[in-house]
Amino acid sequence: MRLLSKATVALVAAGVALSGVPAAHAVAAGPPKDEQWYVRCARVSTTTGPNLDDGYGVMKGSFNLKKDPAQGACNVTRMRAGQVLYFHCWRKNSHGNLWVYGRIKGTRTHGWMSLANFRSVYKTDHPRCDWNKDKDHT
Repeated sequence: MRLLSKATVALVAAGVALSGVPAAHAVAAGPPKDEQWYVRCARVSTTTGPNLDDGYGVMKGSFNLKKDPAQGACNVTRMRAGQVLYFHCWRKNSHGNLWVYGRIKGTRTHGWMSLANFRSVYKTDHPRCDWNKDKDHT
């Protein structure tokens, strides 16, 4: 998709050059929306949390592993049907949907996945994510 965006910018710049419009006016609009999303998401890092769960789930289709427990969150990677996500802990998002934080089997890739995206779930008791469990707050 980035290649398409760069090609579009090049075509617009060529059109501007031929039309006599100063280049400064053409650039003022900034990058296309999809490129702004890419830049915003590239800066976000997924926080690694505690592994409080021995469970795992099998994906029922292709879904994006997210950086936060929300449908509109930035993507970490795309998981395929049949892939396994090892569960670490769980959280309900602002819409009341249950999301799990975990690691893709055979990788070091962590992120969030909605419970709705699994065809099978095994050995979990849905422990709540507590990022500060081992810290003393006294």
